Amino acid sequence: MRIIVFSLIALLGLSGLARAKNLALVLSNGYYDNGTDVATISRKHQQLVNALESQGYEVIEGKDLNRLETRQRIGAFADKIARADTVIAVLSGHVAHFGEVSWLLPADMNVSSVTGLAFRGADISFIAQLLAQKPGKSVLFVGESGRELVRIPLVQEGLARMPLPRGVMMISGAYDKVGDLLRHSFLRPNVRVIDVLRTDIGRLEIEGDIPASLELVGTRSVARTPEQLEDALGLSRGERRNIQQDLTDLGFDTRGIDGLFGNGTRTAIRGWQRRERLTRSGYLNADQVALLRQQGDEARVELRAGDRSYWAQTGANGTERGLQLYLQRYPNGQFANRARAELARMTAQTDEQAWGRAVRINTDPAYREYLRDFPNGIYKDIARIRIGAAPEVVDNDAKRVEDALRLNSVSRLLIEQRVADLGYRTGPRDGNFDLASRQAFRSYQRDRGMPSTGYVTANMIRRLLLGQ
Repeated sequence: MRIIVFSLIALLGLSGLARAKNLALVLSNGYYDNGTDVATISRKHQQLVNALESQGYEVIEGKDLNRLETRQRIGAFADKIARADTVIAVLSGHVAHFGEVSWLLPADMNVSSVTGLAFRGADISFIAQLLAQKPGKSVLFVGESGRELVRIPLVQEGLARMPLPRGVMMISGAYDKVGDLLRHSFLRPNVRVIDVLRTDIGRLEIEGDIPASLELVGTRSVARTPEQLEDALGLSRGERRNIQQDLTDLGFDTRGIDGLFGNGTRTAIRGWQRRERLTRSGYLNADQVALLRQQGDEARVELRAGDRSYWAQTGANGTERGLQLYLQRYPNGQFANRARAELARMTAQTDEQAWGRAVRINTDPAYREYLRDFPNGIYKDIARIRIGAAPEVVDNDAKRVEDALRLNSVSRLLIEQRVADLGYRTGPRDGNFDLASRQAFRSYQRDRGMPSTGYVTANMIRRLLLGQ
């Protein structure tokens, strides 16, 4: 470890201050429009935000930001510094420098000259100057990707040695090491900055003024219950659904993936915590959410591999039995929709053929044979009506054929849209089969040599939706 110290500032602790006055800027760029991505930077962004917010920081944050978004976040941060107590900035991503000037590169960086970089990059020395408004109570963390985004003449990868304003300390190095040090060492109650720096912090570099007595987490921090810690995360419903999906993929039944943490989800969380030898509270903190996501991602990789392998053994051969076996094991698998569509095509085709044969014969025994072979067929109700009915009763049952399909609103809308897309005037595309829709259907059927009734049939659905 190399420590460059310009002065040692003795500061009072923060025990008498409210933690809510602490302010942080967190910018993480891992995915770039042009050049090398470092996905882990983006994935770890929320961990940093959660860790800071759980310790009472107001966080101005963003990940994979373009130039304009970066300026907006920095501007919002600058507006709040005067009213803050302790202030920190955490910058992670591709870093480049020219002379003593260093930049954090925005996600849309696309330049070929140092001049273009100067106008588009986020100047790290400018952010240091912002922090200087709180001398002795500000720390700049710079997590470098260690990789070059693009090659630009005169520009080098990484952070330059740069003069820091008085009262500002900077910690820089590999992004994962910087983030871990902040989360696990600095963000602990009653721990001074100097106490952390006296430990082994690896190959990170420390520059500027070391605020010896500064604590990034105030000494008056109050122990919070597991429920309060989870509430502090501010999980959105989408994030809660992701957690439920992670638990489900790891074998813990949440009784639904709906973003609502009921008894089923709490029981699943406790089961997972028991397996991980964690306190079985049924509530999650930031580190546990991150661990769940990591384990869930790993489990999904294994599930997808098993899914593909079983599909190759069963459904890929295209047989009805193989498709059924696949769906029994993987009802929500990668190929489930494909398997259901193929089975539907097979069933519809066979059903349609049997019904066509019964209609051609047009006798009671023919309709009884259809019902015997297809007791739940799409024409079962019509077959029952035709048995024993007078011929005039069944002369035109196109409407009953459509009714037998039991089309839901989504299917009706999709049929109408497909017919309209083929150039037929269906009127408003709303799923209501009005007079305009019926006329369009008749034209569609007539042009394809189908009975021109204006009512939907299984054969028409197969042609429209399955391309048969």
